[in-house]
Amino acid sequence: MKRILVFFLLALLVFPAFAGGNRQTETGASSVNTSGGLPLTRQDVTFSMFVAGGLQASVTSYDYKDNAFTKKITDETGIKLDITSSSDADANTRLNTMLASGQYPDIILAGYTGFGSINNLTYWGSQGILASLDRYNIGNYPNIRKMLDEYPALDQRIRGGDGHIYGLPYVNDCLHCIYGNGRAWYHMPFFRDNNRKVPETIAEFADYIRWVRDNDVNKNGNRNDEIPIAFAANNLRQFVAFISKAHMPFIYSGEFFGLGLNKGKVWEQYREKEFRQALATMAGWYKEGFIAPNSFTMTGEQVQNLIHSEPPVVAVHFASWNAARQPSARWAETFHLKPLAGPAGQRNSGNGDPWSILDVRMVITDKCKDPALAIAWYNYCLDFEVQMAGYIGPKGEAWTTPDPGTLSLKGATPLYKLLTTFNGQRVNSSWNQMNPLYQSAEFRLGEQAADFETAQKWWETGDPSLRDRIVANPSYNEINNYHYANDDVPWTIPAEYFIPPAALNDADNARISDINSVLNPYLDQTISEFITGSKDINSDSAWNTFLAELDRIGAKDRAVIYQKYIK
Repeated sequence: MKRILVFFLLALLVFPAFAGGNRQTETGASSVNTSGGLPLTRQDVTFSMFVAGGLQASVTSYDYKDNAFTKKITDETGIKLDITSSSDADANTRLNTMLASGQYPDIILAGYTGFGSINNLTYWGSQGILASLDRYNIGNYPNIRKMLDEYPALDQRIRGGDGHIYGLPYVNDCLHCIYGNGRAWYHMPFFRDNNRKVPETIAEFADYIRWVRDNDVNKNGNRNDEIPIAFAANNLRQFVAFISKAHMPFIYSGEFFGLGLNKGKVWEQYREKEFRQALATMAGWYKEGFIAPNSFTMTGEQVQNLIHSEPPVVAVHFASWNAARQPSARWAETFHLKPLAGPAGQRNSGNGDPWSILDVRMVITDKCKDPALAIAWYNYCLDFEVQMAGYIGPKGEAWTTPDPGTLSLKGATPLYKLLTTFNGQRVNSSWNQMNPLYQSAEFRLGEQAADFETAQKWWETGDPSLRDRIVANPSYNEINNYHYANDDVPWTIPAEYFIPPAALNDADNARISDINSVLNPYLDQTISEFITGSKDINSDSAWNTFLAELDRIGAKDRAVIYQKYIK
């Protein structure tokens, strides 16, 4: 338990400033709910809502008759919800189509990552799509007030460039989320059962994946079925960032990929010789057959199916989160790979910017006839027991009060005890973190830490006799999250390398959007071509053509624009 407390204290040292499409119509009985904030006195009110990225394995419906959390909040408030939802993959497309057509709802609830950019609020606010919340004094709502008091930087995050408040705050003070930007995962039994040492350097990693390619690592009599490296197409940047971080403090954070600061100057890292060297390393691995060729086209589900092959075949995969199905034996057997040291000794973590824990979870549009009631509903959803029900499921089924005399993940009195593993809850028993949330450090580390000793032995030994206990332990997910995040802390990229959030003026915002719409797909395509060899990374001519195309697209212009906002 002392080690868990050390994880928490390290998190405070690293980021001290922040410690702290299906359509359903919901119906149900009306009632008055006083919540932890202002009373919800209205009844027979319906809000239309879009939940971006809400459809997932554990939430297939938001319908009142199907979803336990929808039923709870409808019955307790009397507010009915006419919900349209989407998968994560098509959330942005669906949202942009709605906004462009003018056929958007009263309320938009963002996905796991919030709305991502101040400039979205600025643009939508300037278009009159979002209701300005200034007149409603959101600080009068106790749960929202508590968030703003504990995280003062939220005040800027919920405002557009014009200074008006357009969003309701969201906090996810999550150490393992901050470190999820360039992350690798390995199948632990391949090391355990073959007495191999986990690599610490790029050279040792290359030796390991070469050994996987050339040997019957899964011991099924076939030396050719092992896959040293695999990733989904949408995790290409995870792979590239992880390897690049062994060559330079490569930035992958939110909207920024290979774009950071160097002594206060905007730094296009993808132009540097160190980035070219990283690409050359990856190209060499592809040529040697280390990388599954279809990694550049595979979906996340296809990679997950590969990971769950019997016998196991995938040695290492790249993703922000462990791509194995959770909870499962394969998930438990998948360990996090620490940052690797490069040829010059560089070793950098997958941490994103320290502002990423703060965002906007909900916006209210100009279609809404009662924004004050919508804000009161949001405040109600932040009540502890309501939040827990949306987070993982009903009390008594998915979570309960802690056992007397136990400790939380940070070694204090716990706030709650989980009764089910995360993503193991009954389907449609919750909104699975898509609800309004105030996940402070206290909340994230407030879970009762059950059977930490077994987790410790599992990490140290991989003893097969412990595996089933690990899979069945509801606390293991969060215990493990902070364990592997702590692995990354020693090599944290300092905050001064990250471009801080800023509200761009309309012209600059429009220009950045135009550049990114071309630059981002160009980077992904060209990086893939360099890795797969259709473009020769060792050719100066090919590299210079790449640099020239960056100029033509406007990469330098983008850097100049961001530089204007660096204070």
